[in-house]
Amino acid sequence: MITVKKGIHLSLIAASLLAGCGGAENIGSNPGGGTIPPVDNDSSSLFFGKGAASSAVPMVQSEKDAWAVKAVTATPVAMQSISAVLINNAGENDTADVQVSGDGDGTFMLKSDAAINLSKYAAGFIDFEIRAKSPAPQSMSVSIDNEYPNRSSLPIAKYLKSDGNWQKLVVPVNCMKPFPGATAINLAAVHTPFHLGTTEQFAYEITNVRYVLTTTDTPVVDPVTCKDGSETTPDTGSGVNSAPALTSADAALYYSGDVSQATSLTADYPLNSFGVEQADENSVLSVNYPGNGGLFFGADNSAKDLSTYQDGSLVFDIKVNSYGASPELQIRADGTAGPDYGTFVALNADKVPADGTWYRCHFPYNALIPASNMSSVQKALYISGAWDSMSGMNFDLTNVALMAASTDAADTGCKKI
Repeated sequence: MITVKKGIHLSLIAASLLAGCGGAENIGSNPGGGTIPPVDNDSSSLFFGKGAASSAVPMVQSEKDAWAVKAVTATPVAMQSISAVLINNAGENDTADVQVSGDGDGTFMLKSDAAINLSKYAAGFIDFEIRAKSPAPQSMSVSIDNEYPNRSSLPIAKYLKSDGNWQKLVVPVNCMKPFPGATAINLAAVHTPFHLGTTEQFAYEITNVRYVLTTTDTPVVDPVTCKDGSETTPDTGSGVNSAPALTSADAALYYSGDVSQATSLTADYPLNSFGVEQADENSVLSVNYPGNGGLFFGADNSAKDLSTYQDGSLVFDIKVNSYGASPELQIRADGTAGPDYGTFVALNADKVPADGTWYRCHFPYNALIPASNMSSVQKALYISGAWDSMSGMNFDLTNVALMAASTDAADTGCKKI
């Protein structure tokens, strides 16, 4: 019988992940391990679709049903976070019709009791056909999985079309990396060769999931650089790409503007997280919370004296796409003495509407951390939400800096840019 443990986040491991991220990034392909999958004439392995002969069977997993997993068959299966049924497309029961409710993480997967050896595809591709039946989500990832935290992933939401037509997505295996808090998969022994999850409402059909050695189709990202070709700074239609130059009294944490005169804190306070999906493109972070988690700038050995900014402000540009089930984003900083959970700024829809518009925020730094903790700061910025309500929180973030000069009361808060 196939069993699956909890998915993307576990409150029991949160404490151990607060200060760091996962292990090695690169997918392993050590010899030995699982059975070799059936191979078609074109050196591909078809795991789901017409003619598939695989030990991996279609299943769905629902966060709001205590991460329960159920097989997908011709009889509809319905859970709180996800529902699915097999339908006929090019053959009998060759396509899954999936509905993610938007209430917690809903994942469609292909899972095998026996480990599968996919080492030959370390430089290959996963391709699959998908048809969106509703607007595409802003966050969705395809993964190779051996039960979290052993999972390598690639965000694909930006490549989905919402026109109701079939499209083929091609994903380079070597570009799939563990999100912070996860560890890279070993292709020699894989139990879940395909894992597609989102926390947002989304209806779709999916079929023809394959591993291939080569492809004549265009992958979603370049298999060498793992970039998608849109590496020029995107036009956001806002001031986010023209952040003001920082002065010698300022400190940059994650900033796209001119920082030549400022103090750089990027080495002292590296980006870290736990339980969070994130992607960095052109100095803009895209962040998604499948459940409880935290995004922060800091590490175990971060301990600088930031009292220079005690009367100054934290500034950042943010675009909130969804607050999920949380009433707010909670913005704080932590000293090495430990977090003060009661000291934070609540960023809610009254300050920044969840409408995908960029805002520039200024908050007094002493509103984020007690003055007594500023002489030894471990996390210069920490962003989370209401505990057990973070599922679906989604935002973009950039231009994070500390300013020593006092911020005028009239400029405190967030303004559209």
